[in-house]
Amino acid sequence: MTVIVSGLYRTLLINCIFISFASACECLWQGSFSKSFNKADFIVSGTVVASKGNSIDFSIDQTFLDKQIGGKEFLSTVRVWTDDGKQCRPEVNLFPVNSQWVFALNKITEEVDGGFNPNTPNISYGRKNDYYLSKCGANWLQVQEGYATGNLINGRRWEWENEEMNPVLVPLIDAYVKGIIPQQALVEAAKPLSETKKMMEQTKQFIQQQE
Repeated sequence: MTVIVSGLYRTLLINCIFISFASACECLWQGSFSKSFNKADFIVSGTVVASKGNSIDFSIDQTFLDKQIGGKEFLSTVRVWTDDGKQCRPEVNLFPVNSQWVFALNKITEEVDGGFNPNTPNISYGRKNDYYLSKCGANWLQVQEGYATGNLINGRRWEWENEEMNPVLVPLIDAYVKGIIPQQALVEAAKPLSETKKMMEQTKQFIQQQE
């Protein structure tokens, strides 16, 4: 009897593992932000102003690039959908209210069967003409005081932070996305600060605070 139960338990365990892997997100890694943004429709910076379920409302401060077919985005605040447990998207709790980001977004252009249920509007694939954030690449950078951090360039696969990266000015990222500056300029800006340069930056900040 013990052998039968043990065998049944083993079978159930294998089935659970198989189902878990089958339902897991699978996609090819599209690279750090410097590469993955090319797959996006809409690259913007702004602030999270509200969050509900697996969606956030994102107030746009600046549009870097709008590649959408059929017209540009005219709304100043857009809804962005994150993971609902089935999609290759980041968790919503990564983007708290009042946090600032650079996002490389994709537009939801078609209705998906079962994608939006009015009875459970807070947990959804998303509505047509809203946006979603993919985690198949590093499609988001956190912004603080005008500087962006994250997996901007030459970062590891499936990592969203790069602690060795020097914070980079948001206007520099904007210029790169628009093709105004080459990738090498971004590489140089993101290089870790030397101890001497760190001291110079700290001294500069101290002087500015005293003025």
